[in-house]
Amino acid sequence: MATPTYLLSVVDRGICLEEELICAVFSGTAESEPKARQIAKSYQNCPYVYLMTTRGEQLFATFFLPKKQKWWIDYVEKKPKDTFGLEKAAVTFADALYWPAKLSMRLPKRLKKRSPCGANCLSCSAYKRCLHCPATVHYQKRGDR
Repeated sequence: MATPTYLLSVVDRGICLEEELICAVFSGTAESEPKARQIAKSYQNCPYVYLMTTRGEQLFATFFLPKKQKWWIDYVEKKPKDTFGLEKAAVTFADALYWPAKLSMRLPKRLKKRSPCGANCLSCSAYKRCLHCPATVHYQKRGDR
């Protein structure tokens, strides 16, 4: 069975793109319940997050991100402490998804220098490889790469 293609169309705040998306179902374990909630709260406005929830020390999320950013969520799974501050993490990629054909990205009214989670794209070791957060002025629009 072929993996379905999901498209993200955004024409907003100077961003005009249509990207092929992947759906990553994420789960992780924090050192404590308050830590899980703090992590979830810090990522609640991430443009790629469509759902983030906690139960005790567990954190669950659904990400829709450009296919060329798969390396990023793979890295979060390999280095959960360094990236999200979690003790462990697992990512599953969906084969089939029953969702609207077009998804809308949640973006802030004004693009900022820092991402909604507080990360600074300019100081990230993956800066050259990454498209950067679409909620920031650093985002690499389609065709820029």
